[in-house]
Amino acid sequence: MRTQVLSFDLIRGEIPDMAQNEAANQSQRNTAAKVLWTAMKLELTPKQRECMELCVLRGMSQVEASRLLGVNKATVCRHIQKARRILKKAAGYAGMGNLLPER
Repeated sequence: MRTQVLSFDLIRGEIPDMAQNEAANQSQRNTAAKVLWTAMKLELTPKQRECMELCVLRGMSQVEASRLLGVNKATVCRHIQKARRILKKAAGYAGMGNLLPER
């Protein structure tokens, strides 16, 4: 059986069709997406949230995001790394740390 991984696609609302044997996990995955969305709103700084929205949710490259924001690519990378650590910690507190992908 495939390992369940929470994707940021859930936050965007683009949940792919799942096989019948995975239907039982749908509720848990939706709850995890809500936890991550709430953590994005409450726990991240505005710059971290902006970088995550551009690079992770909208699919921009870090270079594109850095040009749009007027900062260095390394700054965007650092904001995303910190945001991922914060979101992983928030998911762990909610008992859902095993659903986040390792990076």
